[in-house]
Amino acid sequence: MNRREALKNIGLSAGYIAATPAIFSLLQSCQKEYVLDWTPELLSIDEGKALEQIVDLIIPETDIPGAKSLHVPMFIDKFVNNGIDDVEEIQMFKHGAGVILKELGVNEEKSVDDITVEEYDTLLSKYLKLPKETQKAYWEEMSEVKAPEDLEKVSQEVISFIFLSSVRDIAIYGFKTSKEIAENVLNYLPVPGEYIGCDSVQNLTGGKDWAL
Repeated sequence: MNRREALKNIGLSAGYIAATPAIFSLLQSCQKEYVLDWTPELLSIDEGKALEQIVDLIIPETDIPGAKSLHVPMFIDKFVNNGIDDVEEIQMFKHGAGVILKELGVNEEKSVDDITVEEYDTLLSKYLKLPKETQKAYWEEMSEVKAPEDLEKVSQEVISFIFLSSVRDIAIYGFKTSKEIAENVLNYLPVPGEYIGCDSVQNLTGGKDWAL
């Protein structure tokens, strides 16, 4: 199995995250904690601050709560640290967070608190709007990584793309499965009822996506 498939299987790519009881308990615990006081379990404080700004841009506050107010950044940190069994995958995610700080220009002279929203937005546009051909090439380059030490051979651009893609996918998952969004925004049916195989989403759910 190549690295791309492995990443998908552990839930770092859209559509491949398993909704397990353990993950749901993580979501519930995140909702009970005060977002401004959360302390990252895996990431450093600076990496946590950057993650929070990135997630806030990916799913901003509108007429419904955004990812930040739903404590999705905290969930991402907990998800990777506690929801993934492969220690090397966790180390790779942590490494990616550090690379993102470099991309943002964080150093002894420039604090993470000095990074503007525009700089975060530029970073996301640079990597999350890449042509499909470039994305494919980056995934292929990442597939050659067999261990955390191999990351030294991979370009900063590839690591940044993989990290931000992973953050986006987990953020969307955490957002959609949060209690607020699942019950009040999406179509929520915890106990399945009648199965209707052929009908439009508009007729079945009013056009809403399923929460579960």
